[in-house]
Amino acid sequence: MTDPTPESSWCEISLPAISHNLSHALDRLPKDTQLCAVVKADAYGHGIENVVPLLIAQDVSYIGIASNAEARAVRDLGYSGRILRLRMATPQEVENALDCHVEEMVGSLTAMRSLLQTLGQAALPRLHISLNADGMSRDGLELSTAQGRDACLKILDLAQNRVAGLCTHFPSNLAADLAASIARFQKDQSWIFDHSPLHRNDVLIHAGSTLTLCSGQDPKTDVMRCGAILYGIAGLRPDFQSTLALKSRVISVGKYPKGSTIGYDRTTCLPQDKVLASIALGYANGYCRQLSGCGEVLIHGQRLPVMGKISMNTIVVDVTTLPDVAIGDEVVAFGQQGNQAIDAQGIEHLTGTIMADLFSDWGQRNPRIVRQG
Repeated sequence: MTDPTPESSWCEISLPAISHNLSHALDRLPKDTQLCAVVKADAYGHGIENVVPLLIAQDVSYIGIASNAEARAVRDLGYSGRILRLRMATPQEVENALDCHVEEMVGSLTAMRSLLQTLGQAALPRLHISLNADGMSRDGLELSTAQGRDACLKILDLAQNRVAGLCTHFPSNLAADLAASIARFQKDQSWIFDHSPLHRNDVLIHAGSTLTLCSGQDPKTDVMRCGAILYGIAGLRPDFQSTLALKSRVISVGKYPKGSTIGYDRTTCLPQDKVLASIALGYANGYCRQLSGCGEVLIHGQRLPVMGKISMNTIVVDVTTLPDVAIGDEVVAFGQQGNQAIDAQGIEHLTGTIMADLFSDWGQRNPRIVRQG
């Protein structure tokens, strides 16, 4: 009997698993450190509307976003805590998010001047100075140079009392690299406090991601910004569980003789007679073409190979060993079925990317079915 899910391909979102992961993440934070829960990319494809109520229920005081639409969605769900934008924004974006009380990053003197020109001093939101700290070299002040130090002091002067935080992003969480980044970030903070009217108690210090939390090292910040761990992308099992499954259905079953070729460009030729099933899933659903000829899916709890190239809306699976397969049967492209699982390690290896990429893609391309159990 098939599940009454109305779609032929979909993502299943487990709310209990997200709550479970959130609780364990909160328990693992260093002493006196709070969590900024990251809901970028529509909560990594899980749906902001599904995740934010869980954050409210566990009294999370900070949420990290990237876009104005995400900020507005968070506020519309009744969240009254602090929202941090985790990237630089144009002055127009900042202006359009003022009613959502988004706290913004500034990492250059040019950006600071643009904000003032657009908004004026009175309308500036809370600002967080982004420091490169020998890090990502994408949006932060580099205080190792005289030019960077001079720019920092000018930003502080122009921002006046609107500076609410200092932040950075660690480029590597390998033990030695991370220790060096933490030390550098602390050094940069000390320089600012020693050379400006800014006081440590007046600002929020934040850095560190899911991988920083998993490393066990303490970045000595007020807040750590974590997203992936909430969705089971990282963290040791069973404390952290995967929260998203990608599923589809069998839409056709047919017998094909030896010598038949499968899919575009005839990349696969059958060495013997086979029974093949067509599945309503393809690269338009985020099931990427790197899985052509090497992916596997689960049907009736059995691992079965994907044959030929991935099409836009369909894949072909060898179901010769599954005589009772039927149209409408559930197919698991990522997740568990019975005692078998298509897991993160395997699919990351085959696709050459990370689960954060895949979850964000799958969850925004496919209908989402929320599971309470």
